Amino acid sequence: MHVSCCRHHFRVLLLLFAAAASAADEFQFREAPQFYNSPSCPPPLTSTLDSVCSPSVLVHVAMTLDVAYLRGSMAAVHSILQHSSCPQSIHFHFVASSSIARLNSTISLSFPSLPFLIHPFDPSVVASLISTSIRAALDRPLNYARSYLPRLLPRCVSRVVYLDSDLILVDDIASLAATPINPPFALAAPEYCNANLNVYFTPTFWSNPSSPWPSWAAAPAISTRA
Repeated sequence: MHVSCCRHHFRVLLLLFAAAASAADEFQFREAPQFYNSPSCPPPLTSTLDSVCSPSVLVHVAMTLDVAYLRGSMAAVHSILQHSSCPQSIHFHFVASSSIARLNSTISLSFPSLPFLIHPFDPSVVASLISTSIRAALDRPLNYARSYLPRLLPRCVSRVVYLDSDLILVDDIASLAATPINPPFALAAPEYCNANLNVYFTPTFWSNPSSPWPSWAAAPAISTRA
């Protein structure tokens, strides 16, 4: 009797764990409310493919996208639209390495009017180049897709704001996108724990013939508080 009872509870626990795992794999998102431009904004973008090069694009936003961090990405997109004065003039660029059809469907159903593109990223491009000294949480190739944005995005995109998928914006992204970046600087990044980027990106780093970084990345970077 006791053994039978224990087996029953064990089977129930297995079923519960299986149900939880299945639910985690199939997140359901409600359709987000429509956010509208203020009167001073450019004309709203359409969700067609050619909108990416429209002169009405006020801000290009790039993010990586995968199933594991999908909830964070959806929350980030919602916060960007919610706090923007011109939400219909923002074009999103999602970089993904798998489950692209599923991700495309999820974004389209949750944000029906969102102008966006999903750019496929081949993880083998960078998989063999990831240093084993980097902490395990950063060993996923998609974490390094941001370095290949110039190769992934259309040529008409001259400036883009890259955001991690685990953040929430509480201000208008247009202010961040308007950060001055004058030649010879190629990018701007927020200060992170007072880190000195020159310690990591040394002349030896840039002179490495096996470096995967595009040539423009060798330009100096400036740091700005976000």
